This record gives sequence, C-alpha cells and structure tokens, in this order.
Amino acid sequence: MISTDASSTKAALTNEPMAKVTSPDGRKQTTNRLDTDWSEQQSRQIASIIRQLTTGWKERSRAAQMLVALCDLVEQEPSRLDPGNDPQVWGFQAMEIGEALQERFNDAGKWATDPVSAKERMSEHWPKLEEIWERQEATILDGLQDAAIEPRPSLHRLAEKGGSGKRNRYGFRFDTQADGVTRQDSASVDIRDVRPVRYRRLDISGNRLVRWMSDRGLYLGGWGGKVFLSVFALLLIFTVFWAWLVIVAMGASPSAVTFLKFGLKGGLTIAMFYLLFAWLLRLVANRVTVAPLLLQPWSGDDYLLELRKKDGAKRNTMYLVRYTANCPICGEHGEDAIHVASGRLEFFGRLVGRCDRAPNAHVFSFDHISQKGRFLR
Repeated sequence: MISTDASSTKAALTNEPMAKVTSPDGRKQTTNRLDTDWSEQQSRQIASIIRQLTTGWKERSRAAQMLVALCDLVEQEPSRLDPGNDPQVWGFQAMEIGEALQERFNDAGKWATDPVSAKERMSEHWPKLEEIWERQEATILDGLQDAAIEPRPSLHRLAEKGGSGKRNRYGFRFDTQADGVTRQDSASVDIRDVRPVRYRRLDISGNRLVRWMSDRGLYLGGWGGKVFLSVFALLLIFTVFWAWLVIVAMGASPSAVTFLKFGLKGGLTIAMFYLLFAWLLRLVANRVTVAPLLLQPWSGDDYLLELRKKDGAKRNTMYLVRYTANCPICGEHGEDAIHVASGRLEFFGRLVGRCDRAPNAHVFSFDHISQKGRFLR
C-alpha cells in the first residue's frame, strides 16, 4: 500500500515560503498554479491516459518506469496534486515512487526502503524523465485532445528549503497551456464552414534591387521599364524566330532521325524559355505572379510580382510583394500562417494560399485586389 502524509492542512501552494519550484539546474521556475478548474476525476483520467500512452513508446528506461509509477500514484490518490495543498503534502516523495515502482515492476531495490538511496536515484533519473517528456509531449497532448480533456499536464517538482534532510516532492501540474505552447483543437473546426481569410502584406528585406522593387517599384513608363519591355520583346522575337527555324528544318529533314533531332532540340529550347520567362506572360495576363527564382529569398518562394497603376500614371508599376494570412483551421499567428504559391495542376493558372502546416489540405483562394480568400479544400 502506498503511504500518505497525515497532514490535511490547506494553504495556497504558491504562497508557502518553503515551496519553491526548481528546475534540474536549480533555477526557479513558475509557481504551480492551476489555470483551469481542477478535479480529482480529471486528474485520475489524465494519469490513466498517460500511462496507456507509454505502452506504445520505445522508452524502456528507469526514467520511463518512473512516469508509469507516478501515474499509478495519481490514479490512486489524485487529491495529492490539488494545487490548494500545503507544499509539505502536495505530490509524492521519492520513496513513494519507489514503492510504486516495486509494486508495478518488482524491481525497485533500495529505492522503496532507503530514503537516501531513493533521493539519489530520483535526482539521477528525474532529468532523464524530463527529456523523455519533452520528446513525447506532442503524443501526450494529442492523446488528451482525442479524449476531449482541456487541462494540459506538465512534470512538476517542488524543492523544500533546508539542509541535506529536505525532501523533494514530484507530480504533475495541470494548466490550460503546457510549457507555454498553445494548442488549438483543429478537429472542432467544421471544414464546411471555414471562414474567409484576410491577407496582409509583409515587409521584404534583401539587396538593393529587392528593396527598390518592393518600396518604389519599377515604373514601366520610365527608362527602366522601357529597357525591361525591350528585353522581353527581344526574347519573344527570338523564341518565335527559333521556333520557325525548327519547323523549317524539320520539314527539310532528309531522314526520320534528323527530323526527330530537330524536333527534340526545338522542344527543349522552348521548354527552357518557358521555365525562365513564363512568369512574364502570367504577369501580363493576371497582373500578379510568383516572382522568378533570382528574386526569391533563400529561405522561401513566396515573393510575388504585382502590377499596379498609380493615380494619373499612364503605365503600370511592377512591385515585388509578399502576402500572408492566418489559417482559420490551424489557428495561431506565426505558427500556422498561409503563404501564397502556385495553384499547380489542380488550380492551374491561379495563385492560392497554402497553410504552412498543411499546404495540400488547407488551400485558400487569393485575390490581390481585395486581399481576401475563401476556403477551396
């Protein structure tokens, strides 16, 4: 039978001067506060789910066994983790965890009988347990989410002030957020009723050309625009002339092999030209397109070229722009942003917004004029 403390004194856990939350390196952490309504039944259910999840892990170390033993203790006496408890009775001592190890695995040795040995082994294995918890936290939170449990557990240790006779106490704390990580229940979002997104422009940093294209733009009626259009026209004329030469050469081919060689060379040339300069055609047709590779940053491919006509201007101005939005399915800003990319074959000829977390599942339309988009699939 697991031993318990006889004291029933109640006090605010975080107001007790002897109770300090410490990390393995001795630094103080946040106090053990409860951000949601705490209940024994929910604590027992959380411990049961964590213990069941551990059966699917590859962890077979003593630290992993400690977690199972701790879950057993919480299932038996969930009231010990009440955040209103006095720090001297909150949680479980090292020997109690040793007794649970002996009962569960029959392999605890002096851990369950010698206070000094129990303290030394807990000090040795607790940091290892924290490492396991960090690796498996996503699995734990997903398991709790599937069970529709709101509080999120995290490992917790209380260290009493005093000399060598002090006794640390161990358990879980239950908060709305675990380790500051916010998790939104994406499963609760009805995929048939996803709200529209609102795109916003992002600042673009880079070399002088990139900054100039972003801030001032390239006015196509000035000398820079004329040079740009002249180069584009020359490339178009060269492509048409080359295609004509290939067709003539194919018609005058003395053999089928020569005919195929000319056809292959012409086809490869046209394909290469399309890959390098098709963005110009799309820009003219749609007034917005994905920027060519030379203008893209090393870390992404969401820079766009956009044509705008300023008030009173006779010609368009070409800008380098970037848009983002918050995914209404995934949630939080920053972690689950939408970036604008090619529509590929499914949405051929269009730009779409793709969620960074699920780029092929959460796809939204993109309108660079209204800066709005609706859910596509």
